[in-house]
Amino acid sequence: MNRRIELGLTSPVGAMESFLERHRAWIETTVGCSREETLTLEFYFPFSDLVVEQLLEGVELDRQYLHAADTLRPLVRRWETPPGVSPRIELIASRDRGAKVTERKLAWDPRWKETPIALWLHGAEHAIVSVDIPYVSYGEKGSTNWRQWVIVNRREAAICLNLLRRVEPPRRITVIGGRDILLPGNGYNWDSVLLDPGLNGLLREDYETFWKSESWFTVQGLPYRRGFLFYGPPGNGKTTAARIMACHPLVTTFSIDFSCEGMPNTALTEMFQAAGDRAPALMILEDLDRIFGAGASGNQSAVTLQHLLSCLDGLATGNGIVVVATANNPTTLDAAILKRPGRFDRLVAFPPPTLELRRLYLDRLTNGMLDGQLIASAARESDMMSFAQLREAYVLAGQRSFRNGSRFQSEELVAAIRTVRSEANALTNRADGRLVGFGAMTALNDQSSVVCGWS
Repeated sequence: MNRRIELGLTSPVGAMESFLERHRAWIETTVGCSREETLTLEFYFPFSDLVVEQLLEGVELDRQYLHAADTLRPLVRRWETPPGVSPRIELIASRDRGAKVTERKLAWDPRWKETPIALWLHGAEHAIVSVDIPYVSYGEKGSTNWRQWVIVNRREAAICLNLLRRVEPPRRITVIGGRDILLPGNGYNWDSVLLDPGLNGLLREDYETFWKSESWFTVQGLPYRRGFLFYGPPGNGKTTAARIMACHPLVTTFSIDFSCEGMPNTALTEMFQAAGDRAPALMILEDLDRIFGAGASGNQSAVTLQHLLSCLDGLATGNGIVVVATANNPTTLDAAILKRPGRFDRLVAFPPPTLELRRLYLDRLTNGMLDGQLIASAARESDMMSFAQLREAYVLAGQRSFRNGSRFQSEELVAAIRTVRSEANALTNRADGRLVGFGAMTALNDQSSVVCGWS
């Protein structure tokens, strides 16, 4: 006889509440009240950094991923984990970033898992409890995600939250579908990138003026948001300029990894919502032509162009957001992206550097090792080369000098420039018929009128 078995799936929140149930008595003791008298707050705060540092004292750890320990230490009187529970820490082999790469000095990148942590903050009588809870996301094909819940006594919520507001989080780009990118604290420096002075001034002025003009947008009844599309051949400063913008002291920065297989449209929606919640915010969308251009093959996610356009200018798009997108070949992009201000208001070209910029860049790279005439000669030799190609030529010349045990000479630099040019020209025609390198720049110049107008 066949027996019928019915399975019911609980909601993620139900599963998360069930996960906490085993720790109920301990949680109520540490926070000083019954579960019904607590607040459950959902936000990300790396309390575990402080705990991991102390539990693994004497172990070589990758300090890059324990950034919050120093800022939390003055706030926390003590901490504990539930009795009878062995904390679970995932250790990923990493390296000591304070040592030379070639020394192969290993360290551990620790990842705290689901063990709850009680922390007593200065000024609060009872602890708060932080727990990273695993749950199954049905909207993402059954993948396992994590949410951080912070449980606090309602009577002490204001004290604890006001204390935590003082902690300045590290600057980072939050990458949806990928790993976050840490940013330097002093990275907002437009002088660190060599761009055409007109382009540098235009971009910086437009960006900084936007953040100062919220009242003007409000009076005019205009949405307070801005969009930039950076285009041009690779290696000419698009990503560098976007990173400088991400380091602006006001902004919180987000990006999305479209190579994350199966990532749904809702992930993009959530990123825009998060940016609106954390405004002023910057969103970086790299390589739009590879993701959404004609014949594009780089989009492994399920995010559609129509949904992107809807997020860019839809009713749900929040104020205080700047979107920066990049494209190597914008002529492959749909006109709905290029011809609609409000999605991308400024279309900014990043062409190969001029002779003067190449001279300045080579002079900066060589740090005074070569005189002005030799630098000028090398700059003339490098016509139409990108900043990235110039840097590669410098590295190649430096390696040759090191291998030969000789002083860095202009002859090596010129020879390296010719080598890099020869290699690039050998790849001008791809198997699929599209141009790359210098050939791509020629094609872009021939069609620049397609993308330089605002309509």
